[in-house]
Amino acid sequence: MIVLGLFLAGLVLALKELVPWFLAQTSGQIRTRGHNRQVVRRAEDPERFKSLSRNRFKASGLGLMAMLAAIGITIFQTAMAIVNEAARTAGAP
Repeated sequence: MIVLGLFLAGLVLALKELVPWFLAQTSGQIRTRGHNRQVVRRAEDPERFKSLSRNRFKASGLGLMAMLAAIGITIFQTAMAIVNEAARTAGAP
């Protein structure tokens, strides 16, 4: 259950940042974070748009790492269950 929670938390954290990043890449405008949200357009301020886009993409890293950790734990647990079953079966006469 903890692995499922870790995966879902990572998914939410990643999508929270990746959806606005993807929308910014397709529409050419991105919103700043915080209380006074401003729209930054690629055509008007390309350097700031690039910086905000890069920061959004980098912020999704924590969620992606959590998802990868959950997938890694699942693969490890599955492999250990297979090895354990094989060892138990091989030891039986």
